[in-house]
Amino acid sequence: MQKNNDYIQVINPYTDEIIGEIEATPGHEITASVGRAASAFRNSQLSSFNRYTILNRAAELLEKQQEAFAQSICSETGKPIRESRMEVSRACVTLGWSAQEALRIEGMIQPCDVTDQNVSMQAFVQRVPLGVIAAITPFNFPLNIPAHKIGPAVAAGNAVIIKPSPKAPLTVNAFLELVRQAGLPEDLFQAVHGGAEAARELVEGPVDAVSITGSTTAGREVSSFAAGKKLIMELGGNGPVVVMEDADLEKAAKTIVFHRFGSSGQRCTACKRAFIQESVYDEMRSRVLALAGNLKVGNPQDEDTDIGPLIDEESAVRLERRIAEAEARGALVITGGKREGKFISPALVERIRYDDPLVKEENFGPVLPLIRFRDFREVSEMVNSTPYGLQAAIFTNKMDIIQRAFREFDVGALVVNEGPGTRIESIPFGGVKASGIGREGVRYAINEFTTFKTLIM
Repeated sequence: MQKNNDYIQVINPYTDEIIGEIEATPGHEITASVGRAASAFRNSQLSSFNRYTILNRAAELLEKQQEAFAQSICSETGKPIRESRMEVSRACVTLGWSAQEALRIEGMIQPCDVTDQNVSMQAFVQRVPLGVIAAITPFNFPLNIPAHKIGPAVAAGNAVIIKPSPKAPLTVNAFLELVRQAGLPEDLFQAVHGGAEAARELVEGPVDAVSITGSTTAGREVSSFAAGKKLIMELGGNGPVVVMEDADLEKAAKTIVFHRFGSSGQRCTACKRAFIQESVYDEMRSRVLALAGNLKVGNPQDEDTDIGPLIDEESAVRLERRIAEAEARGALVITGGKREGKFISPALVERIRYDDPLVKEENFGPVLPLIRFRDFREVSEMVNSTPYGLQAAIFTNKMDIIQRAFREFDVGALVVNEGPGTRIESIPFGGVKASGIGREGVRYAINEFTTFKTLIM
């Protein structure tokens, strides 16, 4: 992404070509967009069935245009084309599930005879939309993350204004047009473009809630000028995978490699730390090393490419520096870690302390620390030693260990015998500590985007 006067040039990370130009939205236009959204929300006559129909139609349209959207994702993010197609497929499911949930927003009737007063009265409790939702989204999933915000927000009856990452705005613009084509009035779903200043203009405006997916730093910045507004924040992650000695080592190794190096390691839910019980460490190390060594780095448009470029060279340089600093502290890079432009070859690092910055902090890119542990007590301390608490995974078949991990790991979700990137549209998704506030997952996001209104009579 390059800023050219009032335009944002979108750069293909692999070719360095300018693939699009987006006008940066001036502050006064952002204010006007919020005003139009608020008016459209107040005047909206869309029933639950109308919203179901629109979202269902959007899912159908997206399914028909899967390849065009996959090519857009691949071009502006450098995500390998196979994974780009997977993202579009997931977004179709997200929209379809949002459509279904639009028909399931329920209220309740409560008797008021719980005291000796008002015994003949009843309370009618209904979920109602909040109003205007400001959605701020990152570059790494430029379609499915917006779908996880727009789908539930629209299903609940809200208006939405999205500010995508300036590094990947083209897919969002195409998505905006698709949803409008499906029948959603244009002022109920708008996009504004720009960097941090545009985000601030949007969030400081009279919006009713802010839903952000991004780094923990970005989340803190947004929360600092969103006073008085509801916040739903899905922020950084430092997903651990714990491999116990009874694990299926073949499956664990394959899962670790996919969940670390998929999307070139640029996922908040990626496996960013692998803890391996010492009795199986050597075998797991060999398996992971062999699999990582077979990953193909290159042109993201090639069908057999596993790892594309990072989003920009600054990100690659930062990761290269972190690896070098860990080496200076005594860590051993057993494969990869070399930078060529925006590419980092898939790296495995061992002989590294669990509190080293390369382990403790979130690293966006293809590097994986391998860490030995003796017993569960030790690994539990290691897992919780980071500020983050999004999702964790454990490979074991021992129910007592699973239950103990569920109690002790400070995370929003624990995944058993699968990777920490596991996300299912129908279940809650979100973290604790520095990983965020609130929950996504269609039904749970609808709860976040609504509030209770009560009639007593």
